[in-house]
Amino acid sequence: MESQIGTRHIQRLDDPRVNELTGLVAALRHELDAIHTYDFVEGTIQAPLAPGSSELEAFFPAKGGYFDYFSFDSAASVEKAVDDLSTFLETDGPYDGVIAFSLGAALAATYLIREAMRHPGKPLPVKCAIFLSGGAPLDPEALERGEVRLLNAAVAGNQLLRGLPTAHIWGRNDDLWGDRSETLYALCDPGERTMVLHDEGHAIPGARAKEVLLQTVKAIRRTVGRAGMAG
Repeated sequence: MESQIGTRHIQRLDDPRVNELTGLVAALRHELDAIHTYDFVEGTIQAPLAPGSSELEAFFPAKGGYFDYFSFDSAASVEKAVDDLSTFLETDGPYDGVIAFSLGAALAATYLIREAMRHPGKPLPVKCAIFLSGGAPLDPEALERGEVRLLNAAVAGNQLLRGLPTAHIWGRNDDLWGDRSETLYALCDPGERTMVLHDEGHAIPGARAKEVLLQTVKAIRRTVGRAGMAG
């Protein structure tokens, strides 16, 4: 589906173990402009509910049916997920932006960084990225060697996604992936990134945290504005 004049076509990647979170982001989507349209990408690898997250456990049964995009135990699994995402974007795109939560953010960031490494100087496939409680990206070069390794901001530098407007929203009380959200933030362009650090945990800001929700919406709108997306 191609972007239409007057709309902003956005791809969503949630943590596939909890893709029922589509309902939990209703408050966020309600506050955003109605001109946004969304496509959703689901995982295919069966997995347990994300451990150590009381926010998620309050909504979903521990023994429900959940799925991951990839396994951290297999470089081939990660590469396949990145390749599948690339194919999806080429087949169903173009997309103006990507909004991703948790493991979905790690996948999206890994894909975008791989594109930036493989095609320096070429525009990225999306104009902006929104990361909610985002996981750290995997090192694309290590994946090609059959290794699964998180990118280290101190080693890689903070210019891997030069020129890409990004928004980073995560909780200072996120005991699950808070440190990885910091890494993802550090790997993005300092001149183009916006951060919202809230008091929630590993969760998407919703109606119960109205002030944080409005801060998140403001950050997303600022990022979309920097991207110069039509609308």
